[in-house]
Amino acid sequence: MKDTSLIKSLTVAHALTVRFGTILNLSELVRELAAAACELTQCERCIVLLADVENATLTVAATSQPPLPQLTFSTYNGSDPGIIAWLNHTPFAARQADLDPESLLASVTKTLQIDNFFSLPLHEADTLIVVLIVDNPHNHQPVWEAAQVLLGAVQESAAIALANARLHSEIVAERDAKMRELEMMRQIDRELSDTIRLGRVFDLTLDWAQRFTLAQYASLAVYDQPDDELRFVADLGYEVTLDHLMLLTAHGGIAQRVARSGAAEMIPDVSLDNDYIAISSAVESHMSVPVMREDRVIAVITVESRRINAFTDEHLDFVAKLASRAGVAIDNARLYSEAVREREKLSHILSEIADVVIVVGIDDRIMLINQSAFAALDLYPDQSYIGLPFAEALADTPLLQVFQRIKRSGQIVAEEVKILDQRTYYAEFSPHTDIGWIIVMQNITPLKQTDELKRELVATVSHDLKQPLSIMSGNLQLLQMTQLLDERGDDFTGRIEQSIEHMRRLIDDVLDLAKIESGIGLEIQPVAVDQLINDCIEWIAPIAQSKTMHIETDFAANLPQIAGDPERLRQIFSNLVGNAVKYTPPRGSVRISVEYLDHNLHFIVKDNGMGISPEDQAHIFDRFYRVRRAETEDIEGTGLGLAIVKRLIDAHRGQIGLESSLGEGTTFYVTLPVY
Repeated sequence: MKDTSLIKSLTVAHALTVRFGTILNLSELVRELAAAACELTQCERCIVLLADVENATLTVAATSQPPLPQLTFSTYNGSDPGIIAWLNHTPFAARQADLDPESLLASVTKTLQIDNFFSLPLHEADTLIVVLIVDNPHNHQPVWEAAQVLLGAVQESAAIALANARLHSEIVAERDAKMRELEMMRQIDRELSDTIRLGRVFDLTLDWAQRFTLAQYASLAVYDQPDDELRFVADLGYEVTLDHLMLLTAHGGIAQRVARSGAAEMIPDVSLDNDYIAISSAVESHMSVPVMREDRVIAVITVESRRINAFTDEHLDFVAKLASRAGVAIDNARLYSEAVREREKLSHILSEIADVVIVVGIDDRIMLINQSAFAALDLYPDQSYIGLPFAEALADTPLLQVFQRIKRSGQIVAEEVKILDQRTYYAEFSPHTDIGWIIVMQNITPLKQTDELKRELVATVSHDLKQPLSIMSGNLQLLQMTQLLDERGDDFTGRIEQSIEHMRRLIDDVLDLAKIESGIGLEIQPVAVDQLINDCIEWIAPIAQSKTMHIETDFAANLPQIAGDPERLRQIFSNLVGNAVKYTPPRGSVRISVEYLDHNLHFIVKDNGMGISPEDQAHIFDRFYRVRRAETEDIEGTGLGLAIVKRLIDAHRGQIGLESSLGEGTTFYVTLPVY
């Protein structure tokens, strides 16, 4: 008989083990367990209680019939015989009338209307997880011993199945929680990245922190680390203004402490923290989390609750993740705000200046154009040109062709541009790698008009001076032909003749300079370098020989030709070589070299003469400027030679510069484009 009962128990246990092993959902398993217990014991009812040892509670998880509400009972302790039996893995059977009326078990049986019952605890290791209670609420019959044995046969397998289901439920719940958190973080990222307004970033951050932590109050303060200053910029729930909030916390507080340390803090009971500053008398617990950016604290998020110990590690973890995202958003929004302020400042400055300023992007679209440009280029004042192609926006202006030509060079170029109504602008075109082109134009029409009057005056006066010079020269020649002069008289007439010739050269130079500055027409053609240099040396050779000087040349025979006016190029280099010979003492040397580089020819005229001081170098290309030193007193010159050279080189779109040291000589550098 016993063998038959054992076989039956094992068979039933095996069937239920297989049945339970296929169910991983905890709620479904406890319902299945209740039904199986009734089926196995032939009892009218089975109640499943879920145990939470940590919180000392028992919760009704399932019942076979009739349905019961999900009740939770607390607190159980070690003095209750039924609880002692359950904790010790021991089944427990009793009648309600036999229980201590003050015990938890009496409370449970009374609430659930249990009279005569049998209970079986299920454990995972030494932890109570479920209690099965079977009874007969209608016929009030006790649970027979055979039924108790059958139920005990599935104790181990049911406990394993419950442990597995609970683990599975915890894993699923944890996964779902992480998925919810991930989705929440994605939403936070979307919301924060959708705005670049600093105030909106503050509000969104506080809203998420308050919602997740269920806090009644929240605030956000930005932190200035160098000045150790915490400035509140947003709050939720408080009945004080931000100014009052800053006044209350001006001398520290938990948020200030967190800002200084860079470590988050949870304060379960604010009454126990000496640094806590009460903003609301209802606050019981506090949490502050630093907002970090590149290892520095830039802000602090604070949440407060009316409940003691209201915040958990989960809350802290969430707000910390929120803070890391808020740090990026706050930094970006702050940079954007600063950029907007700087742009508005620049726009205001540009709108007030009289110069024309145009910025053209790398894609040839207008990025910036100020108000002065509208008037200068006759643009429509009510139309926005930002973003339009330069060729479309300025198609009807002479600036377009000039810009297209200069753009091909890719270099900084400054030149005069005439607008339709004959206004003249000095325009500088500057390329910038990361921007495009910056065009700045200054209206020099009044200066050009004044300069034109000056040139006309100089030309007129110079021309009128030539006539009396011619009369003086003619009368001097007649005097020499008709009168016999002694040695002293010849000396006087020679000096007069020399002065007349000096005056004539001065007038010629003044006229030449006036002609160049008025816009001389150059006859551009290919000019051979060797012929140009040889002509200049041949012209200056007699003077060099008289001073026992040697002129050296150094350039390749196959240099490309330069683009220029032959006569004016000879004037340039004759002047430079002539000055080198003139200002170099006897037995000195002059060296002329030429090299090809970047589609230009670079000419170097170097002497070992007396040199030029730094003060004189600053004015060496000015009109009528001459170096005044004892060594130069006897050297003739008009002070216009280098001024003419500079303007002729500019007219050829070239460049000139010099290096010099007193007593060591001078080197002039000239760059001219190849043909």
